[in-house]
Amino acid sequence: MFRPRRRRSGPDPLISLALAFALAAVAPQQPADPLGPAREGRLQCHSPDAARKTCGAIATYSFAADGTISNQAEVMLNPSPLIVMRDQIPVVVRDGAVCGPLTDLEGAVFTIDGQPADPQTAEMLRGQLSAAFAQLGTEVCTHYTPQGEGWLAEAVIDGRPRPDLNQPVIWVSPTDGYSVRP
Repeated sequence: MFRPRRRRSGPDPLISLALAFALAAVAPQQPADPLGPAREGRLQCHSPDAARKTCGAIATYSFAADGTISNQAEVMLNPSPLIVMRDQIPVVVRDGAVCGPLTDLEGAVFTIDGQPADPQTAEMLRGQLSAAFAQLGTEVCTHYTPQGEGWLAEAVIDGRPRPDLNQPVIWVSPTDGYSVRP
């Protein structure tokens, strides 16, 4: 005797599976390891100008045997006079994002037009940045999504997306000649 199949409640599993595959095909993919290129010795160039080989910031990463990760950043604070900050902070990879604190600028070093800032100017810059960071929050996590030939670094501060802080990023070799300058 033929009995019609009882209909289960909820979505059909085949339709759900097909929908998941379709969405996966069009959704931007996070890199499996957002620091994979850094593990191969590449540098992260933020806000690149490929024609001039310039970056608004360059980040390098070092990986300790105990699993700790350190981000060494060189960031252009002002184009003229050229003010650059160099700092090093610990970071972690969490949920596909690179996360680090927005605090502790005590080790930051500043240069003005390539020369070390005098102690008074360095302290003034450190104070201004610390105050700005305090207004932003305590932790920034950066997710990377494909964009053109590179990535879009999407900032999330204390769990809140900050699209106003997003910027394009490319990975470059240390021998490619990129530098932090306008």
